[in-house]
Amino acid sequence: MIQFRLLSLTHKTTDIAVRERFALNQHEVGQFLDKAKRLRSVEEVLAISTCNRTEIVYFGEKEGAQELLDCLCQVKQQNVDLGLRAFSQENDEGTVLRYIFEVSAGLESQILGDAQIRSQIKQAYQLADKAQTAGTYIHRLMQVIFSANKKISSQTGFRAGISSASYAAVDMIEEYRGMFKSTQIAIVGFGEMGQNVCKHLCSKGHTELTVFNRTEEKVTQFNEKFKTTLGYFPLDQLARKLHGFDIIISSPSVTTPILQKSDFDNTDVLFKVLVDISMPRSIAPDAANVPGVMLYDMDDIGKVTQAAMEQKKASIQDVKGILDSYLEEFIQWQQDNKNLEAIRSMKAALQTIKAEEMDRYHRLMDQTSTTSYEEVMDAMIQKIIKKTVVTLKSIKNENERKVYNSLINQTFL
Repeated sequence: MIQFRLLSLTHKTTDIAVRERFALNQHEVGQFLDKAKRLRSVEEVLAISTCNRTEIVYFGEKEGAQELLDCLCQVKQQNVDLGLRAFSQENDEGTVLRYIFEVSAGLESQILGDAQIRSQIKQAYQLADKAQTAGTYIHRLMQVIFSANKKISSQTGFRAGISSASYAAVDMIEEYRGMFKSTQIAIVGFGEMGQNVCKHLCSKGHTELTVFNRTEEKVTQFNEKFKTTLGYFPLDQLARKLHGFDIIISSPSVTTPILQKSDFDNTDVLFKVLVDISMPRSIAPDAANVPGVMLYDMDDIGKVTQAAMEQKKASIQDVKGILDSYLEEFIQWQQDNKNLEAIRSMKAALQTIKAEEMDRYHRLMDQTSTTSYEEVMDAMIQKIIKKTVVTLKSIKNENERKVYNSLINQTFL
């Protein structure tokens, strides 16, 4: 049966070491979708990959899960057996839809109410649209989800307080500010996460900030837009300039760590705070073993920020109420659309019968002039009745036969 299904890997089911193996950057999402759209068992597919989750939402047959997992493992060069153990599968459509609505709202995020998940889902949708793996059902699903989230933002307090990994990273380092005479902060990577970190830091009065990035263009644009004076160094100079920074917040899109334990062994560390919000991680985990280094990753951030979630929890029922109403709207649209598909299929079948009978009529007219249009119409009716009777006799289940009879009675009698 073709319906919505889900492959899911999240912070709730696996640790960061497994999650980073299946994390997809934008290029990899494109590769995955190109492979996915060749599958006959899958009609539409969306890939959501963030620092806390890699989830594949698809509209298709049950066997599509294995095929999609094969595609994902090919892109990430991972063993399929590991993928099967790491990813859970959900085939109940109602459960899948409710889950996706709750993910979009931040109810399933490591940081409750994470505002960044909305832009991440929007980006996933844009990539699916570009790859032409988003069709009628995913287009409509995304439209309803975005409408629901707009209402959540305007009518609840769910977005208040810590609402993203970048915000949490900045909040986390605040307790260390007093430990340095003049805190020198470096931001590594200047994509969406890195820029959000800078915005939060500036809002808290940090103005002496340095960005390490592959290019300077985004830094220049940021300074012009927000009237800031961020410093800049090329990313390849990071290791040799580490000694000059007390706090480093790292968020580049990488496949392997760009900072190793040895980079800190050689810098005469007295005390440094490292916050790694990349996925996969950009700082090697064993850097935490260097005396004087405090290393936090996404799992640590999730634990530390739980205490700040009480104000959001008070809004959860309101959020779920909004999601329920929009989910009901989508399910009703989906049912109406399926009904229209059935009617379109019936129309096509009737057109075929009409064409066959008209062709037979014209052949008979060539042989004799006595055949009338009334006879042709009678023949068409007889053919439709014959198909109906054959179908009715083929139904073995008594309840299904009753439904079929009821449909005929309600439609024609």
